[in-house]
Amino acid sequence: AGLSFEVAEGGFLDVDVTLRDPAGGVLYSANQETEGRFRFSASIGGNYIFCFSNAMSTVTPKVLKFKMIVIAPKEADSADMTDEDKKIKSMISDLRNQLREVKEEQDYMEIRDTAHSEINKNTNRRVVIWAFFEFSLLLCMTLGQIYYIKRFFEVRRVI
Repeated sequence: AGLSFEVAEGGFLDVDVTLRDPAGGVLYSANQETEGRFRFSASIGGNYIFCFSNAMSTVTPKVLKFKMIVIAPKEADSADMTDEDKKIKSMISDLRNQLREVKEEQDYMEIRDTAHSEINKNTNRRVVIWAFFEFSLLLCMTLGQIYYIKRFFEVRRVI
């Protein structure tokens, strides 16, 4: 079993995370994490508790994306299977596990892509606003200089 998570938006993009087994023992605990992955073998039957906390920043809401991974236990080989059947079954099982791991990695990368594309869009927006501000400031300074130079070379008559 396992857990992967990432804070997509809000504040400093960090949360506290704790994983407890059915007996109440802490399997995993981390403070102010922006993303993470944790895998474990469920040694005790029952409900495992994943807890995400935003206690250090109660003013800022956060968007958290997470995925719980549950893997079914392997089936026992039947007595009437030949060695070749067992080998094929083992290869299929290995292929299934590798395919599952690739799918988990794709899901994780999709979450990261979403979070980072939001950061990228926000940064691009700020760059455009700053460029517009600079353009406006340069235009005002140019017009001011033209006015100043025009007045400087203006001929004045004293009567």
